[in-house]
Amino acid sequence: MTDWMSQLCTYVGVHAQYRGFDGQTIEVSRDTQVAVLQAMGLDVRSDTDAQVLLRQMQTEDAARPLPPEVVVDAGKLCKLTLARPAEWKLEAEGTGETLARGQAKNKLSLPDLPLGIHRLHLRSDAREFTTWVLARPASAIQLEDHIPEPRIWGVLAPLYGLTDGDAAQIGSYGLLGDYAVAMAAHGADFVGINPVHAMGQARPDDVVSPYSPSHRGLLNTWHCADYDGQAGDETELVDYPTALRNTARALADQFASFCDLPDGAPQRRAFKTYVEWAGIALHEFALFEVLSVSFGADWRTWPAPYRDHDADALAAFETTHKEEIARIKWEQWQADVQLSDAQDRACKAGMRVGLYLDLAVGPRLGGAETWVKDSSLITGATLGAPPDPLGPVGQSWGLAPQSPLKLRSEGYAGFARLLRSVMRHAGMIRIDHVLGLMRSFWIPDGGAEGTYVSYPFDALLAVVAIESARSNTIVVGEDLGLIPEGLREKLAASGVYGLDVLQYMRTTTGGFTDTTKTRRLAICGFATHDTPTVAGFFTAEDARVRHQFGGIDAQTLKKTHADRTRARETLGSSDPVPEIHHQLARANASMVSIQLDDIAERTSQQNLPGTVDSYPNWRLKAPFTVDEIAQSEAFKRLAEDMRAQGRSNPRRMEKKDGLQDCSDHAH
Repeated sequence: MTDWMSQLCTYVGVHAQYRGFDGQTIEVSRDTQVAVLQAMGLDVRSDTDAQVLLRQMQTEDAARPLPPEVVVDAGKLCKLTLARPAEWKLEAEGTGETLARGQAKNKLSLPDLPLGIHRLHLRSDAREFTTWVLARPASAIQLEDHIPEPRIWGVLAPLYGLTDGDAAQIGSYGLLGDYAVAMAAHGADFVGINPVHAMGQARPDDVVSPYSPSHRGLLNTWHCADYDGQAGDETELVDYPTALRNTARALADQFASFCDLPDGAPQRRAFKTYVEWAGIALHEFALFEVLSVSFGADWRTWPAPYRDHDADALAAFETTHKEEIARIKWEQWQADVQLSDAQDRACKAGMRVGLYLDLAVGPRLGGAETWVKDSSLITGATLGAPPDPLGPVGQSWGLAPQSPLKLRSEGYAGFARLLRSVMRHAGMIRIDHVLGLMRSFWIPDGGAEGTYVSYPFDALLAVVAIESARSNTIVVGEDLGLIPEGLREKLAASGVYGLDVLQYMRTTTGGFTDTTKTRRLAICGFATHDTPTVAGFFTAEDARVRHQFGGIDAQTLKKTHADRTRARETLGSSDPVPEIHHQLARANASMVSIQLDDIAERTSQQNLPGTVDSYPNWRLKAPFTVDEIAQSEAFKRLAEDMRAQGRSNPRRMEKKDGLQDCSDHAH
């Protein structure tokens, strides 16, 4: 008997089975299959429904002259093989200009195309079809495009913690520029920070994790400069309620002063230009923000007219909340200007890459990004991870997945816009959980079980390369975890850098992989914000904390201590932090990242996964002030190590012919 439900799952990319962490095949239950299909917007409840829908899809695809998308090389002539004769017309992305047209029986000849996602209209047997033509560059932007002999290093530091001691209550874009200038003086070429996506005025349970944003295409105004000069405090943790309350008050006062400016003032003209550039996306976000203050953080619980985008209800709401909506737009403009200034200052100080920004894997389910009508995101399931030794029941992240069906139908436009917005003021970006471009683990609403959903990986990689070239921005993919076969090879072929984390790269004797044998096309570091620092690793501080609140038992704690002791012994040094940094400096990888916390030999990590209230996640302030970085002996030793390995970029270096000034990224 034919299993139509499983066949439909396979046809649309939903896995009816998958391989678990232990190598065993996991059969996905029928209920989970149905729930995931429904989350994708497919109306199936039975095998009969699945059979009917599958045959409809197969018939539709069989009638197509070409697949839904094709990837071609920009600037090169190309011939496409047709499944059936067709009349065709190719329209340019953005302008709709006709690039070519004609009739073809077997082969369709395309001219050399500019970068972009172009629309190919096809007419065959009196039916209309669309094929998206993704004209990609040979590669995403490479470090070699910025630096003739690419061996560089940079510093990772959470933006919220860059308070310059007690100078501020929370890190700001202005202070980010100050820190970047100080780090550039030691030869660092980039400074990497956590995502700066919009978090939202109203947040469920007062979420502060930068990886649970409301909208990834807009900026977090928490980090706008504190205009009233309100000083911070000497505590080691960010006091979010106080910091955000004072920042909001300061921004409101500044907006009031802005409103008093005459119509022809330069600031008003600049703001108008930004609003016109940002367009409908900014307006929808601003409207959402004001609605959320009235009706709550999760739009799925709003009154139906606002939840369902009733035009009359929204128009009436806008009329009575014009000033609040304008203020949200103005705050976004301020964040954009200040982040641009931070990148400009980093590059003028000598950094050849500058800001290294982060793209979170998804937004909150009930946030602004999922409320938008033309979004490719879905809210009937959450992203997560299948069961493994660290999470025996799996993980549910509360983040919205992208629908592969919606992505294709919109020609990947939303994904391209998202990349463009994150790259706007960045010399380099990191795509969190880049595995999600190939497949993601979905857990349907109300379900305990989930399954993988596959994505059009080649098309998404083409979009990444297109936007990288357009923005002149290097791309790094966080390729950690259970890696699907072929993923790293395809990322490398597309020019996307990988991420090598030394504490995950252990030998059979308990030591670490020889860093001179790491991947060249990668950033090599010791830790991430989710793992122990260097000092914390060798003292097993993470295990001690987990044992303290009952996360692990005494036996696991003892085993962890033994493993870390063995790792330390293999270093051959009584001082592990500088030794690890020395090994990283020697790495084969083009880029090396050093955590600011590690330079200070801090044992506490920024985030301890699996904890909520038992650990101060996303709250640790930076261990250095700006002035202390300039005088730090630890920074000086690190800079000397990097310089000895040919990685350092001396401040105020003489620009060589062809060396790109990364301030060009601040469009």
